Amino acid sequence: MPPIFSIITPVYNASAFIQKAILSLHKQSVYEWELLVINDASTDNSLAILEEFAGNDARIRIVSLNLNGGQGKARNLALKKAKGDYILFLDADDYLAKNALQQLITAIEKKPKIDVFIWGFSTFFHARNKKAKVFLPQKPDKVKGENPFQLGMLSRKGFLAYPWVYVVKKSFIKKYVLRFSEGIFFEDIAYTTALLFYAKKVFVLRFVGYHYRKHKASVTGKASPKKIYDKFTAYDYLNNFLKERGVSSHFETLYNVRFLTFCVFTSFREYFSLSKKERSQDLDTFMLQARNSILLNTENLEHIRAIALSLDRKTDKEVQQMYFGAYTGLKSIKKRYGFYRFLVRLSHKINRHR
Repeated sequence: MPPIFSIITPVYNASAFIQKAILSLHKQSVYEWELLVINDASTDNSLAILEEFAGNDARIRIVSLNLNGGQGKARNLALKKAKGDYILFLDADDYLAKNALQQLITAIEKKPKIDVFIWGFSTFFHARNKKAKVFLPQKPDKVKGENPFQLGMLSRKGFLAYPWVYVVKKSFIKKYVLRFSEGIFFEDIAYTTALLFYAKKVFVLRFVGYHYRKHKASVTGKASPKKIYDKFTAYDYLNNFLKERGVSSHFETLYNVRFLTFCVFTSFREYFSLSKKERSQDLDTFMLQARNSILLNTENLEHIRAIALSLDRKTDKEVQQMYFGAYTGLKSIKKRYGFYRFLVRLSHKINRHR
């Protein structure tokens, strides 16, 4: 009998965290799951830990790669090998909430025709004595014309680019050939963009199913030139995805707002945090071109501000702050570049020495 859930976990040098991730599965009241672990050429003792778990639990399958290929390649490989009816992702440094799978089964039994579920999550900083933040998804407001793809484009109401907030029928993934980008960071944008575009309905689960750990060693931690380039590459994919389906003009404003807020603005902040040794003439030229791009015109910046003002502070507080920050930040980058760069670098130095 095939498992109900296939849980996909790429692992690269995660010996400090992987044990807790797997134990969170063992603590579930649901037995019908498989864990597909892709050991992405780890050089620490991650594989030894995984093999010990797999030796005691036949539900754990390990695939080891000789060369590191990144999370996109690892997840795509696991998708091909998954046997479960539903797919969910668990990063090696995170873990599932208690009874998360049982609550999923309860929802699936009530809504067997639903292809995509979305659940809440908490975020916490490793080695910091701070209370975790809880984020619960919210239903699209049909009266306002909201839908999952629109919310995903704006990263609203919990509809984010993180693949682990979604639980998806394997048949749906197979039907639309959903895949991650390979060889780049931000590989999940390709997957979640297509997922939300094709999903007629996403069923919202108002509980925390996932605990997301933030730490300095994480893939999304330190800035680098490659991450900046890769972010633009990922958004090129999103733009091409819309063009290929003939909807780019319909979503032009939403795309520009998302691109400027979550790619251009964040990339400049990361760029300013790089040391002189990390920067290059090519990167300097690339960022200067981004600054002088027609996309940073007054009309597009006002679109960012308009969306920020349209959001409800009670339901979209975090993303509203992000849009206001992008609006003021991009205006400064356009008009007071040197001063804004100084402020960002100063802020980075202060945070680094905390």
